[in-house]
Amino acid sequence: MRPAIAAGLGLAFLAAPVLACPEPSDGLLFHSCWGEASADLVLLPEDEPLPEPPEDGVRLIVTGAYTGRDMREAGGPAPVGLYMRAGEVVNRNMSRMDGLLVVDPEEGDLALFDRAAVPRGSRTLNLRQVEPRHTFIDIASGAGLDVLQSHLLIIDGEFDVRDQPDAPRFRRRILYTDADGFGLFQTEDAVSLYDAARLLEEVVDPVMALNLDMGSYDF
Repeated sequence: MRPAIAAGLGLAFLAAPVLACPEPSDGLLFHSCWGEASADLVLLPEDEPLPEPPEDGVRLIVTGAYTGRDMREAGGPAPVGLYMRAGEVVNRNMSRMDGLLVVDPEEGDLALFDRAAVPRGSRTLNLRQVEPRHTFIDIASGAGLDVLQSHLLIIDGEFDVRDQPDAPRFRRRILYTDADGFGLFQTEDAVSLYDAARLLEEVVDPVMALNLDMGSYDF
């Protein structure tokens, strides 16, 4: 579904796996410690055509966030929640989603934060408040950062999803960080967010975990 792919996450890695890394599996699609990894956000159609994959490595592009009915200046629906691309503000309206993905496209570094506690230098910014939010956007813009907002499932190692009997069930992808870097997990079947987060815990020991909204994924 093209609107859902408009705000995507690109991952690339080179070289051979490190012995201490988790093994690839049906659920674990990617881990940064498998090689020299980098991440960035892509926004379609602005970033088309996408560059070719690395010659000696692999590139993986997955849905990052969903889009709403509001249109952006370049055409196409705007991503829901705060979204920045290489320091450019695509949507400055922060939603109630508690998670923030921040990528430095120059370094390829990726970090996940609770929006109520985002470290920037010697400060910790609570982006639930208006002034710290403006400060963060100014800092991220000056640093040329990519920013995407979504739901956190695990915060500082603590499970943060309620089990709801009538929750919708889809195949899920989860971006997570752990002691060795960051990884991408996908469920085999259609499950709730709660069950997806529990399955992730069985595979790895995540510090932070962020839902990547895939919509009604059926292919």
